Amino acid sequence: YEPLRLSPPVPLDNKVAHADDVLPDGTKVPKNTKLFFFPWGMARDPAVYPEPEKVKLERWIPFSNPPAHEFPVFQAGPRICLGKDMAIMESKIVAAMLLQRFSFTLAKGEAEKIHYSAMLTMSVCNSKNQDSHNLWLIPEERKQK
Repeated sequence: YEPLRLSPPVPLDNKVAHADDVLPDGTKVPKNTKLFFFPWGMARDPAVYPEPEKVKLERWIPFSNPPAHEFPVFQAGPRICLGKDMAIMESKIVAAMLLQRFSFTLAKGEAEKIHYSAMLTMSVCNSKNQDSHNLWLIPEERKQK
């Protein structure tokens, strides 16, 4: 979950109220109001995530699913991503298979070029011109014991 916290697939999103509603904090939302929410910013709230810019995998140990409305990487409520559990399971399997067999390092000069792309879904971009979304890694096969 830590990589998803730091790089949510959709960093800024919005919803439209189709009826009068009330947010959990008591804020009234009239019908047809467009609400924006910012998962990227929510994930950097130091009150929720101490040292929010640091990658700390241990934040999630012991693991418990964060409330969907507080960690909206997969949306929440009736619009929650139907493939969420499958996506998480697949990413764990692929990561385990790759890391079991390979070590990875960034190609020379890549670290300085990495930034986020200016697209609807957040992705890594290695060009300020937004014309390359490659992340060049060098795999090295681990020695089998």
